[in-house]
Order: sequence, then structure tokens, then C-alpha cells
Amino acid sequence: MIERRRQTRRRWLGTCAGVAGITALAGCSESDETSGNGDGTENSGNGRGSLGDDWPMYGVDLRNTAHHPNSTGPDGDKLTKRSLLDREGRGAYQSAIVDETLYVSGTSGRIKAFDLETEEVLWEAERSGPPTVYDGTVYGPTENRSVYGYDGDTGDRWKSDAVDSISGLGLLRPLPTDRGIIVASRESIWNFDPETGAYNEVLEISDPGRGTTNWPAIDDETLYIGHWSELHAVNLETSEIKWTFEPKDGGGLVDSNPAVADGLVYLASYDGKLHAIDADTGEEEWAVDTVANVEASPAVAEGIVYLGERDQVLAVDAASGDLEWQETDAVAGEPEDIVVADGVAYVTTRYGISAYDAASGDLEWEYVIPDESDVVFNTPPTISDGTIYVGSADETWYAIEDA
Repeated sequence: MIERRRQTRRRWLGTCAGVAGITALAGCSESDETSGNGDGTENSGNGRGSLGDDWPMYGVDLRNTAHHPNSTGPDGDKLTKRSLLDREGRGAYQSAIVDETLYVSGTSGRIKAFDLETEEVLWEAERSGPPTVYDGTVYGPTENRSVYGYDGDTGDRWKSDAVDSISGLGLLRPLPTDRGIIVASRESIWNFDPETGAYNEVLEISDPGRGTTNWPAIDDETLYIGHWSELHAVNLETSEIKWTFEPKDGGGLVDSNPAVADGLVYLASYDGKLHAIDADTGEEEWAVDTVANVEASPAVAEGIVYLGERDQVLAVDAASGDLEWQETDAVAGEPEDIVVADGVAYVTTRYGISAYDAASGDLEWEYVIPDESDVVFNTPPTISDGTIYVGSADETWYAIEDA
């Protein structure tokens, strides 16, 4: 079993409001040990910022790498599950953690802030959506034609102007950056001013009747978004499409969310392939066959790409696509999106959670939900300070931790 670091550091949002870079995240680094990205690159306005112990959004950062180099999960020798708080609705989004506050949202219309020290609900509000914390504000809910944000401490609500749109915004993920709050609907890509709520249209999307990626990725002023069977790279500064990639054999690209690392964009297609695309040119570097049509999204950490699909987990070399390891025996059901934290790959299914050595694929531990239980895990896990936070279809958020 890997020896992992134990870190408990209080984070202070107020001291970090000036963090720069288009996709700088809330929070400050406390030492040089946390200054790197953990995937072979340094912090350079590329969407990771200085994470510390925070987990501010789905995919950890705006590049959707799903990799957190600092967060630690349980040792796993003896695990326990306990309920933290109720949620409304069976569906839910991956939770976020900033400054020791857990932000959760279900699909039935409420978002909550939960203090992890006192284990009390700090505030809750109407509207639902994937929580994304940036500069002290929790974004996530969108409804009809407006974006909503909530003060992370008080829950005070901010609301944008309503866009002039036929289809509206739907329940889409706002992407807060120094340029503004980017929202990509089926119809257009919008940019909202976080101070005034005003907006402008970055780019109109052709053929708006077709689907788009739920969670676009942003890296170095470029937004990567799947639109039906195409992947577009959009320059947010010039409002132009830099390039468009389409798989040679077809296959939809909207069920998997793109991840960007070290100059490559990784994305799974519905025809059963995992693709690596040059982020500058849009040329395909490699493609790997998978067992089935893939609806999951890849994670990228330390030069390895991870992908969960029905009854198996794949780990391939990020540069070449060569197989690093594969697990089929211990995976039951269809995994949620994999996350990697401090050298461990966490795989969640409706039946439980498994933790693998991210480099070798060795199973470190697993937690299996008892057969008689009503618990059905249905969100990617969020990892922080020895604990795993995960939502369940029984309308409850749970903590998995060492007994």
C-alpha cells in the first residue's frame, strides 16, 4: 500500500482574490511543494492555479484533468460510511470543496454549503447545477436564460442578465475565468461579466439542434467543446474556431468531456475509441480501441490517461496511447468519471468505490455497498483530507473514511 501524505491546511479565500491567469482558481499555495500541476506541467495560467487542498469544481480544474496532486483519501485498511446531509432528487453533480466547505447540488433544484468542521449546513438556496467555486463565489446553477452565483460564505445570490436566446442556457456548467464567466449552450458560447451580469456572444454554434459537451475544457485562451461528432477549439480572444476534429470512422463526441494536458486533448467517442488530439493543430496523435461505446470522460495524471467503461478501467500512456494497465475483474457496473488524487485512481460505481495505484493498477482497497442497502453511488468522488465525498441515489451525501 502506498504511503500517502496527510495534510490539513486551512484555506483562506480572502487572501487570494488577486490570483491571476485566465483560469486561476480560488486559493493560494502554502509551499513550493504544491506549485506544480502534478501532470508534468507547471502552473502557468493553464487552468489549475494553486489548488492546495481545495477541489473547486468538476474535473478539479478547467482543463478537466480530474487530477489533484495534493488531496489524500483514506488508507483503506478498515473503512466506514456515514451520511452527511440530505439532498433533494436522486440525481446529483460532483461536489466541490473550498476552504473546508463542501458545496453540493442535486437535480431537483437546491444547492447547499456544508461546513466540514462543524458538519452544519451554512446556507442553502434554490436552483441546481454543478458547483464551481471561483474567487469566493459559487457558480453552477443556470436556468432558462440566466447564470446564478452565490457568495461562498453567506449564500447571497448574484444573477446575470438574461440572454436573448431561443433555447436558453439549460442546466449547463459556467466556466469562471479572468475573461468572464463562459457558458456554452447548444446555440452559442456566451461570456458574462461577473460584476455587472452583462453578457456578449463569443460565437454562434452552427446546427444548434444537435448536442454539445456538458463540460467543455479551457486552456490558454482556448475552449474545447464537442458538438455532435466534432470537437471544436475556440479562441476566446478572437471568437474564432481554431480547428475542428472529426473521428475518421464517425462516432459522437458529446457524451465524453474533453481533458487537456501537455499539449494534447483527450476525448472518448461513442464508436468505442479514446482519442488524443494535438491542442494546437487539431491533428489526431493516436486512438485506442475500447470495449464498448464510451460515455465516460478521461482523467489525466502524471503522463497517464485513465478511462472507465462498463466492467473495466483502462490506463494508457498519454503520449503514445500504449496500454499501461487494465482492470476487468474487480470492476462491476459502469464507472462514474475516474478521479486521481495523490497517486491513487478512484473508481466509483453504483456498487461501491475502488482505489488503485495510479501507476501500476494494483488494487489498494475497495468499499462494497452491502446488498441490502438502498445506497447507490451516482457521482464522481471528491477527495479531501483522508475522506471521500460521494452522492447517492437515496438522496444522501456520504463520507467514506477510515474507521
